[in-house]
Amino acid sequence: MGDLRPRLGIVCGMLSEVRALGAFARDPRVAVAVSGARPERAEAEAVRLATSGCGVLLSWGVACGLDPALAPGALLLASAVIEEDSTRHALAPWLAGPAAEGPALILGADRMLLDPAEKSRLRRATGAAAADMETHRVARAAAAAGIPALAIRAVGDPADRAVPALAARALGEDGRPRLGAVALGLLARPGNLADLLRLRRDTASALAALGGIAGAAIAAILTRCSDA
Repeated sequence: MGDLRPRLGIVCGMLSEVRALGAFARDPRVAVAVSGARPERAEAEAVRLATSGCGVLLSWGVACGLDPALAPGALLLASAVIEEDSTRHALAPWLAGPAAEGPALILGADRMLLDPAEKSRLRRATGAAAADMETHRVARAAAAAGIPALAIRAVGDPADRAVPALAARALGEDGRPRLGAVALGLLARPGNLADLLRLRRDTASALAALGGIAGAAIAAILTRCSDA
């Protein structure tokens, strides 16, 4: 049956993004780590995956839209990730199969972007199509290990959408929603309910888009891993 040790390491921020991988989340050739949307943990997990033998790292999940043309569910196959200090990391251009906007530039942020004005400023400053909190950290770990990194992202909240500050505290370290924190936050600010429900719908659109390409995309990456 060949060597079925993990060859591909995937870093996600949320458990729901792992579920979007479908059967590949349990494939013995794949190792998956969840950061809980904590950039430092994303980098630490990426380092762990690289040192455990994975020859390719993938940043996979939902992104914040910066390009006003991108609606929730738009798929992005990233060609590079740029940090706010203008540090730029090239990503492996391996995939041509999945229908996606791209090749796209992703912004790596160490915080959740909540304000449309800030999204607009970062779009003008970097030219990035979307932002997330894992891809730049995964790219750093891959560069240190001398292995390729890729990023496949789907837009959740679009560029013109404000996200309530409560959302930044709504995810636990295990990548699961902190329902108690959300409930307490809504007691303090019940007006945030409509915004949270809209964010949930946007995120669901992104996860559905990821789930739709997971089979073809991960299979293609694993084929390249075998050929490398």
